[in-house]
Amino acid sequence: MNLIMRYVRTEHLEKGMVLVYTLYDNNEKVLLKANRKLTQNYIIRIQQMDIPGLYVFEDDEIEEHTPIISEQTRLKAITSLKRLNIDDCIYIANNIVEEIRESESMIVETMHLSSYDNYTYSHSVNVNILSVILGVAHGLRDDELKKLSQAALLHDIGKTCVPIEIINKPGRLTEEEYAEVKNHPRYGYNMLHNNYEVSSVARNAILSHHENEDGSGYPRGLTSEKIHLFAKIIHVADVYDALVTKRIYKDAMNPADALEYLMGNAERMFDKGLVATFLEYVAPYPLGVQVELSTGQKAIVIKNNRGMLSRPVVRLDSGSRVDLLEHLDITIVKMLTDFN
Repeated sequence: MNLIMRYVRTEHLEKGMVLVYTLYDNNEKVLLKANRKLTQNYIIRIQQMDIPGLYVFEDDEIEEHTPIISEQTRLKAITSLKRLNIDDCIYIANNIVEEIRESESMIVETMHLSSYDNYTYSHSVNVNILSVILGVAHGLRDDELKKLSQAALLHDIGKTCVPIEIINKPGRLTEEEYAEVKNHPRYGYNMLHNNYEVSSVARNAILSHHENEDGSGYPRGLTSEKIHLFAKIIHVADVYDALVTKRIYKDAMNPADALEYLMGNAERMFDKGLVATFLEYVAPYPLGVQVELSTGQKAIVIKNNRGMLSRPVVRLDSGSRVDLLEHLDITIVKMLTDFN
């Protein structure tokens, strides 16, 4: 049986819908376990958490969908970041490499959902996962992957030195405020400078993860040949996850548009080869989203075709399935699911 699930905005949740993933509150405590039906009380609590939407099963025929890393590992990473426990972060970053190596699939085909309050920490974990996947695809050795994983998980640790009112400012930043935000890679590097559990390569990647290929990045304005591979990988993952996540000062971009942004800025901001590899592992149309086809029909994405993620299998409103890899005359023209 194929997994059929749907992304539903929080305000459209209904009593009796079945949750795909275990849901945690802002304190990382289990609010509702996967495969449980939503009650009205749970719906109210979910809406109070400012989560934009959830994945639910279409019906009661439930098939488990395994995430790339376990929710327990994700929560431990978030907790360690909140506590600034660097030793625990290193340990968890190494475990993340092992979990990704052992996962059934490295294809990122769902949106990870978190409340706005946990953005900074969830973002770091997402960047960690995306970076390791890209590193595996690039052929890095396990020892290299662990250094990359450590750098990716800790890449934004320097933001703890930036005033929170600047980080969460809803409006446009002043020049002075933006200059302070741009200091966070250097702050992070300095915080870890004397921590020899974090390799010098990882520290350098943290310092350089906002450098652009053409030298227009920060903090040092490095050009491509002077930017370490780890920093280039984290840069791609960092920008992608930031684009697809709603923040207090911006709406979320849908995955297809975010991937277009990466492609459009390859060679200027990002390594072209890394972007091409990234596209092989991140689905532009996540499972459960509603799309409009070139035929004018609406459909739900129910399966991604490995090696051709831009042409998934969809289910029409009529219930029939269409494999876009077999029907090349049909294309997706619009994503109808709103992630904001």
